[in-house]
Amino acid sequence: MQLPALTYFAEVARSGSLRHASEVFDIVPSAISRQIAQLESQLSVTLFERSRRGMTLTEAGKLLLEFVDDGERRIGALGQRLDDLSALRRGTVRLAVVEATAHDFLPRILERFSALHPGIEFRVSVCATGEIPDRLLSHAADIALAFNSPSRDDLVLRARMAQPMHLICAPGHSLVRQLPVAMRQLDGVAVAVPDRSFGIRRLIDHAAAAAGIRLRLALEADSLQLILKVVASSDLVSFMPPMTFTRELAAGTVVSQPLQGTAFTRASIDVLTARTHELSHAARSFLAVLTQAARQRPPQKA
Repeated sequence: MQLPALTYFAEVARSGSLRHASEVFDIVPSAISRQIAQLESQLSVTLFERSRRGMTLTEAGKLLLEFVDDGERRIGALGQRLDDLSALRRGTVRLAVVEATAHDFLPRILERFSALHPGIEFRVSVCATGEIPDRLLSHAADIALAFNSPSRDDLVLRARMAQPMHLICAPGHSLVRQLPVAMRQLDGVAVAVPDRSFGIRRLIDHAAAAAGIRLRLALEADSLQLILKVVASSDLVSFMPPMTFTRELAAGTVVSQPLQGTAFTRASIDVLTARTHELSHAARSFLAVLTQAARQRPPQKA
């Protein structure tokens, strides 16, 4: 069924007059009549009872008019939804983020954005840095926050936040008095570290091997928050970017010292997207807010 034929049919059905429809569309009545006849042929039904008093719908015609009316309502609803999307009244943004961003930095941005655009839905996956490229390239995520992401042709670096690594420990720990801390000073020190899915762990293992030392592994976990709680109440030390322990540092439950070494001082949290993935209006808008926040974030001194 062709859309013009349905449009002509609906106008005749509502007015009961071929002549009225011809005036509305500025088309001769015979052309409209041919379109309706083609519809009747396609559907193998009679749509109108024709008489001197005009055109009256048959039962089949009434069913077709209901179909056309329903289609018009759906098109109107679609137009409204598209308007909602373009005006940020609706939409979904999917994020893949490392845990370091999930406790302070990202929640504050989500809260600020959602206050302005409450109709936007967020789906956030907290995952390891190694998983993030696959999430972006499979379109499971629109935007990612990764730790120390390597340069890749299929990913776009949108912003980079300096996050030089720190050693963290409980207040009063002997290492607090040593500023800054070099990796060689940690030979045999009992540590709590994230598991090997974390970019932080790979950086620490590489630095320890380069310094020729052995860290005494006392705790390995897949939760930075668990490690923070254990460090705050024990003599274990750990290694994290400042973004991870902002609240604990302010509360005085942990203290930190910067770590010496180029690999530590150049560590970063990166905002990424897939090069081939066209972002929705909602995702583009959130990306703009996210990258602005990343660029305005004061650099953490090492």
